[in-house]
Amino acid sequence: MAVTAHWQTRIEQPVEHVFDYVADLKNEPQWNPDASNVVKMSDGPVGLGTEWEEDFARVGHYVTKLAQYERPSELAFDARNPRTDAFVAFRFAPAGDGATDVSCDVRLTMKGFMRLLEPLLTPMIKRQIESARPETLRDALSA
Repeated sequence: MAVTAHWQTRIEQPVEHVFDYVADLKNEPQWNPDASNVVKMSDGPVGLGTEWEEDFARVGHYVTKLAQYERPSELAFDARNPRTDAFVAFRFAPAGDGATDVSCDVRLTMKGFMRLLEPLLTPMIKRQIESARPETLRDALSA
């Protein structure tokens, strides 16, 4: 089993700018209040295979790898943690007038004791991801 969530939003910025912003996890704490202490562990520019370490509220420390990088249309992160793994896939599409449509699919795989809590936590996690993330990403890129 896994917790899945989906959201989408339109951002009034060019697709390349939005893609580059999301692809670089050092920006994540600006739009995801659960993320903190993001440190890029790989040398060189952000691209396929880039790794970060980050802390995530209520879940702990993640090692996150850029698992898909097709600029400027698709990217995905594979985040590993002893309690919960996360796979987060983004799609970006030009929306005319310099705007970008962003869609995001999230799959969380709970492990160990967390699996027992999954039925109770799923509605809260899903609601939090689907309701907050589109707005916070849009706001961060509009600032």
